Amino acid sequence: MPRQAHPWFRRSDGWWYIKIDGKQEKLAKGRENRELARHRWHELMLERANNPSAESSEHTVASVIDLYLTHAKRVHAGRSYANRKYYLQLFAEVHGFRLVRDCRPMHLSLWLDANPRWASDWTRANVIRIVQRAFNWGMQQQMIEANPLRGVRQQKGEARRPMTEAEFRALLRATAPERPTGKKRIKRRQRPTPGERFRQVLFFLRYTGARPGEMAALTWDDVNLDNAVIVLRQHKTARTQRTPRPRVIQLVPLVVKLLHRVKSQRGARADLVFVTSHGTAWNRVNLATRMKRLRKRAGLPDHVKLYGIRHQFGTKSILNGVDIKTLAELMGHTTTRMTEHYIHLAGRQEHLAAAMRKAVARNPNS
Repeated sequence: MPRQAHPWFRRSDGWWYIKIDGKQEKLAKGRENRELARHRWHELMLERANNPSAESSEHTVASVIDLYLTHAKRVHAGRSYANRKYYLQLFAEVHGFRLVRDCRPMHLSLWLDANPRWASDWTRANVIRIVQRAFNWGMQQQMIEANPLRGVRQQKGEARRPMTEAEFRALLRATAPERPTGKKRIKRRQRPTPGERFRQVLFFLRYTGARPGEMAALTWDDVNLDNAVIVLRQHKTARTQRTPRPRVIQLVPLVVKLLHRVKSQRGARADLVFVTSHGTAWNRVNLATRMKRLRKRAGLPDHVKLYGIRHQFGTKSILNGVDIKTLAELMGHTTTRMTEHYIHLAGRQEHLAAAMRKAVARNPNS
């Protein structure tokens, strides 16, 4: 019977080590921390027991999620992967120790109910879909016999709607600070206020149709002001394309002028185009926090979302006569299937009435 490995101390660097599956793991630093090293060793062995290898016949919830995330990191873009990882890790923290065969749909349902911050039907449906996707993948790989969470359903709720022009204007007014005077006015001209920085974000999204995530990750290396284009080589749909190609965003003169102004106001993060008043990158959390604050100041309902500006861009494009294939290109969709959503959003009476008049006209040019 092979001898079981025990922690040993390496004098050259002062660390306690253990060898697990052929790999050396650091446990604790300092010869006096032998007990701490042994405690960490037992923790690693427990983690190993709860996370069997891919070849194991007895998978835990944590092992399925871990293997799925390894796969997802390769096939999904950064923001999509981060979104999956966030919710799956939260689920694993509560139910990761369970064997898959002992997991039941109620574990997912009760976990959702214990997280009241996911209040909207849309969010809850999205979380269910993400968690179930990991176990569907495990079943496809023949790691597990069935998805133990199959059957959990959530009403999708109302689709996220386009932001109206009135709501957009109300948000712009809410970003405006009190007019400074005297010396304060001079200082604020040199350094943009927090409201001006977010107003720049709103204008950029409104006149480009870009995703908020694309805006947040945009660097000056992506921007060509001379040719009035943005070229994104890393984008949401790049990994789903057979032949990856960059996403090109055309810039109207208003946006070119905006970016020239932003460039003259570079903050601490000179590589990023849009930064917060602290010079840090925009992300999902601080964008949502800023929107919540502005909605309250402007007296707007909670369902006015930042992503609604992109929906507004798509809907208005359809109403203005942009064909669906061209709109798909403008919005960065790989196919027109996603873009068709905006035809439904634009299905207003005046649009349909105008289309009907064109359909029955004897002379379309008259």
